[in-house]
Amino acid sequence: MHFIKLSIPALFALQLLYLPVKAQDQKEADFKNTCTQILESISKKKLSGLNGLINTSYGVYVLYRIGVPDEYQLLKKLDGHLPFDISYHTVKATDILKYNLQYGKLPSFDCGESVWSKKSFTADSVKKYKPVSEIVAFHTKYDGLVLGKKLKSNIKFIEQNSRKVIFTGSKGDGFIFYVSYI
Repeated sequence: MHFIKLSIPALFALQLLYLPVKAQDQKEADFKNTCTQILESISKKKLSGLNGLINTSYGVYVLYRIGVPDEYQLLKKLDGHLPFDISYHTVKATDILKYNLQYGKLPSFDCGESVWSKKSFTADSVKKYKPVSEIVAFHTKYDGLVLGKKLKSNIKFIEQNSRKVIFTGSKGDGFIFYVSYI
């Protein structure tokens, strides 16, 4: 299991395959372990833990906002500098122990009140999200961005096989990432 699509919401990728039941159970265990490993690496400020999850063929997509539209950068590894500065993220080790990964409706963020709708560690295993495609579509329409076929194909593959995960700690901090099984 590799590939991080880390963002400020972050995106990690693990490609999902149709496997026998026992393999499906192992896949889910790997998914949960990977999500916890991501949070532990963030809490310890260990880029090596995150970089160890990055698939060398796909890299890591860091999603961020500086202005009106969202942006992304495709990186081979995280180096601790913007757009993904690990010191910016606050995940407490004690919070990781409080919340087990659950599947269901993701918490929402109220920008006016600066609060999450619930404190949880939740993965959406139903809805497909296309954050990079949406960014690309915006920049294609307004900035004339043109992507190569391989990059388009990689983005499509990752988004089709990703799950969105949101971790909100006891102090209301949130960390969003996407994970796909590759």
